[in-house]
Amino acid sequence: MPRKNKKDLHNNLNELSPIEIHKHDKPFEIQDEGLTVKVLDKNTLKQYKLANDKPRKKDGLEKEKNTEGNIVEVSDVKKTYLSGNVATDVLKGISFSIKKGEIAILYGKSGSGKSTLLNIISALDRPTSGKVIVNDVNLPYLSNSKQTLFRRNNISFIFQNYNLLQNLNSYDNVETGAYLQKDKAKHLDIKKLFKDFDLEQCMFKYPSQMSGGQQQRVSILRAIAKNADILVADEPTGALDEKTGQIVLKILQEINRDYGTTIIIVSHDPDVAQMADKVIYLELGHIKDIILQDRKWLIEKNKKEM
Repeated sequence: MPRKNKKDLHNNLNELSPIEIHKHDKPFEIQDEGLTVKVLDKNTLKQYKLANDKPRKKDGLEKEKNTEGNIVEVSDVKKTYLSGNVATDVLKGISFSIKKGEIAILYGKSGSGKSTLLNIISALDRPTSGKVIVNDVNLPYLSNSKQTLFRRNNISFIFQNYNLLQNLNSYDNVETGAYLQKDKAKHLDIKKLFKDFDLEQCMFKYPSQMSGGQQQRVSILRAIAKNADILVADEPTGALDEKTGQIVLKILQEINRDYGTTIIIVSHDPDVAQMADKVIYLELGHIKDIILQDRKWLIEKNKKEM
């Protein structure tokens, strides 16, 4: 088989076999549907693996104060995923900040990098390079065990697929959220949460006895019960019908209003974007735009409907 060169790739990585990839002794790039795809030599591959998998080794730098009332500061963040010695750039120099108490939406089409960015902000993944300061902690410098502790103490999660424990009723599921909050001063009254969010009828039901919308609302109560400073949600209305989705969004707004919780949501839905103070619009790993919004009209609208 004749060896292909870069010009023969026609922007499609699938045309390059593993045997041909290993023949290249220097890294090079091609474009695949807007993403930058790189074939790496051994030394470059090792550098990427270390950056993706290991904490940065500079003692004392894991603590760094946020500035100007921000709770999240992201600076020149890049993320590259590896498959063998093939590297794909998913985030390409992302920078933005989120203030305490804001609702921020990471908005964009599928493949824009928004879920990857959310995982990095919430200490579920590491950036390949760049700075990520969340609640006065510089995340790339944390060990794996410290990342786990950081998530437990600082972040609540809402998942698209609910992630309720099937052998526990709703009350006990929500109580697991409170259990993760080690600061007893932050503990909330769980029965009051069910009452406040009109879910008393579900309090002792098991997940299999509830609709998808009810399960999603219970999963939100679990996140509230943890009473963390930051709540993150990846497509929280993605599996719901329009009416139930609107109920969920209204609950998130009430959490933000009543508890001052900073909320970060991944979505491709324009209706979800409307509820935000800040919309961070991503496209193919870049920030296309950052839109600041005045939510006063939405708050007044919700008051009238209550």
